[in-house]
Amino acid sequence: MDSKRSFTERILPCKKYDSDDKLLTGLLHEETSAIQCLLLQVEKMVSRNLTKYGISLTQLQEILHDGILILIYKIKSEQFNSKLSSPKTYLFAICKNLCMNASRQKKHSSSMSLDELENTMIAEESNSILILEKVTLLKKMLNELGSPCKELIDLKYISELSDEEQIKNKLTKYSSLESLRVSEASA
Repeated sequence: MDSKRSFTERILPCKKYDSDDKLLTGLLHEETSAIQCLLLQVEKMVSRNLTKYGISLTQLQEILHDGILILIYKIKSEQFNSKLSSPKTYLFAICKNLCMNASRQKKHSSSMSLDELENTMIAEESNSILILEKVTLLKKMLNELGSPCKELIDLKYISELSDEEQIKNKLTKYSSLESLRVSEASA
C-alpha cells in the first residue's frame, strides 16, 4: 500500500474526484484511486446484475476489472464521450453487457452464428445508448436543481449511501442526521 497517501485517501478514494472531469483525468492517467473510486461506485449495481442474470458472485471482480479495462481503453482512444455519459454510467453499461454475455455463455454452451452475435451486439448497443440518453437527461435535470438538492439526491439515490454513511464520511455539509433529514424534507 502506498505510504505517501493519507489514510483518508486510502479509505475514501472518491473524495479527490468530486467531478466527472477530475475522475476522467484520473482514469486517463490510470490513477489507482480513480479506478478504486469508480469500482466502488458501480460494485453494488453490478453485483445485483450478476444475481439477476444468474451468474455467480465469484465473477464480480473479473467483470468489474474487464469493464474498467474497456472503459480506460475507450477513454484513451477517445471513443468515450463525457457529454453523453458519466464514467460511472458508462462502466455500469459495459459491466451489464459483460454480465449478459456471461449469462448467454452459461445458458448456451453451443456457439452462436456470427449473424446472431452481431444482431445481439447491435441491440445491446442501442439499449446502452438509450440508457446513456436517459442518464444525460437526468444529469441535466439534477444540474438545474443546484446545491444542496443535487448533492443529496446523488449521494442517496445514485451512490446509494445511507444518511448515516453520508454523515459518518462527512460527504455533506450537514453534521447530524436530524439536520440532513430536515434539509431532505425541505428540498
